[in-house]
Amino acid sequence: MKKTIANIIFLMLLSATVSAQKVNEGSYFSLMSENDLYSFPGGNTDRYYTNGLRLDYFFSKKKFQFPSTLLLKISDDKNVFGWGLAQYMFTPSRIDIQTVQYDDRPYAGALFGIHSLSSYDYEKKIKLRSEIYFGVMGPLSLAEEAQTTVHKLINSPHPEGWQNQVPNDVVVNYNLHLEKEIIYVPEKILVTGNMETFAGTLYDAMGAGFSVKIGRIKNYLEKNDRMESKPKSQIYVVLKPTVRIIYFNALLQGGIITNISGTHKGYTLDKDQIERINVFTEAGITYERPGMSISLLQKMRSAPFKGGNALEYGSVAVAFRIKS
Repeated sequence: MKKTIANIIFLMLLSATVSAQKVNEGSYFSLMSENDLYSFPGGNTDRYYTNGLRLDYFFSKKKFQFPSTLLLKISDDKNVFGWGLAQYMFTPSRIDIQTVQYDDRPYAGALFGIHSLSSYDYEKKIKLRSEIYFGVMGPLSLAEEAQTTVHKLINSPHPEGWQNQVPNDVVVNYNLHLEKEIIYVPEKILVTGNMETFAGTLYDAMGAGFSVKIGRIKNYLEKNDRMESKPKSQIYVVLKPTVRIIYFNALLQGGIITNISGTHKGYTLDKDQIERINVFTEAGITYERPGMSISLLQKMRSAPFKGGNALEYGSVAVAFRIKS
């Protein structure tokens, strides 16, 4: 059953990618890995958010077809579509205990496909990214198999409590991320305001914040009319704080089927145990050159549930352009 679910999601992504054969030279792949092993200083705690992996294929096309028509386009200036696959896994404070660790974070995993559109309006200097998540959570996400396999390969302690993980459920989520220019000093500083919303069976929340990028940076929210004989590389530091109000988190509370049925195996938290206001912060450095980019970030967030701890983890993202 688990292999069947994974194969269905893979085939959906493959068919979607094949349907987007007519793409421009801006097509590229992006791979992001997040893990507390990358956090500085210290790390490798395997506490709470222990690992995330996401692979995306981005491209441009002129015609909107279903399911792309479900995504939001704000202008014809620039529209970049994406298909991706992501897996996320979470564990409690200790992974060497087999029994349920009450008042701690549940074991949880999610595996889902992603369809996205980043739409730009250069006149208003706005970028709107809309995303649709579709997939599964619980044992069908293969999070247990992924973590135990990796731990065996790197000779890390075996996680003992996956039998208590959040139960199987469906993932369907619609997310919006809005970015608006506030200040731009050419090739020195870019400050943007950010707003975000999440709605669906996985995660319901809304948030706002800002982003500061300092260094050799171009403004991607305005049209570049200059023809450069040799495109310049960019390198800049990033600081991005966000305050988010959390209404529902299925990876803590269990999914929609779990909550409707009322009877299930596995451990979940009650709604009154969730911290409703969370603070997220990202800080790091990005290097971009024609055809590729790499980003190294440290990410922090306040405790996701009452009595819990704040968490820190690192993120490594690499993108490379595909020659057409």
